Amino acid sequence: MSRKNDTAMNYQQHHITELFKQYADLQQNLLRRPDTAQQHAVKRFFKQLLDRFHRKTDVSVLLRALPDPYFPLGMLEQTIFADVVGMRFVINKKRWDLEPILGQELVEWAGAFLRIRLDIQTLFDSNTVTCIPVDSTRHRLPSGQWCNLCGVCCQIGGVPPDPPTGVVYPDHWFGFLSGETLENQQLCPFLFQYFGEPRFFCAIHNIKPISCRLFDREDCRKRLEDRNLHSH
Repeated sequence: MSRKNDTAMNYQQHHITELFKQYADLQQNLLRRPDTAQQHAVKRFFKQLLDRFHRKTDVSVLLRALPDPYFPLGMLEQTIFADVVGMRFVINKKRWDLEPILGQELVEWAGAFLRIRLDIQTLFDSNTVTCIPVDSTRHRLPSGQWCNLCGVCCQIGGVPPDPPTGVVYPDHWFGFLSGETLENQQLCPFLFQYFGEPRFFCAIHNIKPISCRLFDREDCRKRLEDRNLHSH
């Protein structure tokens, strides 16, 4: 057997969960500390991940979404690609029968992210709709508040899509918010990540649903006590 075939076999032994986590870890490190040498490793693992997808439309979506500085790579590691260990069952995300499902969920998630990104830029004032302008510049995130931007409160299947007075959401936002659009939604699609750091923020913070506005410090404490459904 040739060395090329050996490489192909070793490559196929990597589950999509492993490929995603390898890429996600490297990309987050690169976003936090730009390094030319590290860029080569990121590109290599990104290519290996993309090679698992055969439809051009899927590859195009992932190419645009995953390298984005606000794409929540770290949070997808904690949800979609994390083993489920809570309650009375265990789900190993490295099962081969789950690979096509996880791949499709990643594509759907990336598509939702891109659509929300475009909505914010075209339908709202992207400089004021959230806590920082989402213009790919490292604006300083809010500090000195009880929320530490861990994002755990947004590991949810959906919320009542009730906009604040005077705000009109695009029709497709109601499905995103309520959890009726994305298959197996484990995370709010409006949660963005800040340049690879373990800090997450609401992309529509200033116009978020009323149900989200009512979430307070005590709710946060209770939510953190009940976060151990996934193992990552």
